[in-house]
Amino acid sequence: MKKEQHLKALFSQRFVAFMIDLILVSFITSLVTAIIPTNSSIDKLYDQQVKIVENYTNQKITMQEYVNQLVDINYDIAKQTGIITLVSIAISLLYYVLYVYKNDGQSIGKKMMKIKIKKKDKDKELTMNDLLFRTMILQGTLVSIIGFCTILFLDKDTYLATNSLLNLIQYSILIISFFLVAFTKERQGLHDMVAKTEVVCTNTVLNKEEEKLCEN
Repeated sequence: MKKEQHLKALFSQRFVAFMIDLILVSFITSLVTAIIPTNSSIDKLYDQQVKIVENYTNQKITMQEYVNQLVDINYDIAKQTGIITLVSIAISLLYYVLYVYKNDGQSIGKKMMKIKIKKKDKDKELTMNDLLFRTMILQGTLVSIIGFCTILFLDKDTYLATNSLLNLIQYSILIISFFLVAFTKERQGLHDMVAKTEVVCTNTVLNKEEEKLCEN
C-alpha cells in the first residue's frame, strides 16, 4: 500500500495562517480581558500614560524625561495587570495547544490555508507536548510566563533589563524561524526543530496546480 505523501507548506501559507491566528487570539483576548474589572488606580495610570505622550508631542518634556516617565508608568501598569497577563497566557495555551491538538494539528488559520502540523517522523503521532513546545517558543508564551514571574519577584530596574532581553530573544526567534521556513529545504522554524514537527499541505492527492503550489 502506497504511503500518503505530505508536501511541505509554503512560507506564504504559513505566514498568512500565522497572522490569521494572531489576529483571532488577540481579538478573543481583548474580549475576555475587557470584562475583567479594573480598579481606579489602573485607570489613573493609563490616563497618566496618555498625558505623558501628549506632553512629549506638545514638546513640554524632553526625550529623556519622556522615556523615564513612560518606563515608570509601564512598570506600574505591568504590576497592576497581572491577572490580564495570566488570562492572555491561558487563552494562548488553550488555542494553540488544546484546540490544535483536538483538530488534528490545525488551527483556524491553518484550516483556511489547508495546511497542518505533523510529526517529522511519520511513525509518530502529534502530541500535546509537541504543541506546547511550539507555542512556548513561537508565540512567546514562555517569555510571557517568565515576564510575569519577574514582575512579581524582581525590582524595577532588574525587571526592565530582563524584560528587554526577553523581548530581544523573542524577536530574534521569530526572525530566525521566518528565515528558516522561507529559505531552507526542510522549512522548519526553531519551534519545529525543538518539537520535531513540520507543517504540510493537507492535500495528499494533488492535481497539477496544487502540486506546483506545494512543491519543494
